[in-house]
Amino acid sequence: MNKTIGKVIEIYIPEQYKNNNLLDIMNRTNITFKIMTNNGLKEVTVEQNEENAMIMKNDLVEIIEQNISGKNFVDIRLYGGEDYE
Repeated sequence: MNKTIGKVIEIYIPEQYKNNNLLDIMNRTNITFKIMTNNGLKEVTVEQNEENAMIMKNDLVEIIEQNISGKNFVDIRLYGGEDYE
């Protein structure tokens, strides 16, 4: 498991397709966060849920990347630890 802390600099709803047709923005389920980390800019796209829907621009977040049974998973949540600069 790899954890990275960063600051959200942009949030947007990415294009999403179903059966090669672009979904209307109201029917899309993904959300993308552009996050500035110590290692540079990182873009994370996840399925929107109650937890990540509360994340706002300029929030500190924790990106959790893990590989389970050969499949990569990425999660994002508000960072609740020590002060971060």
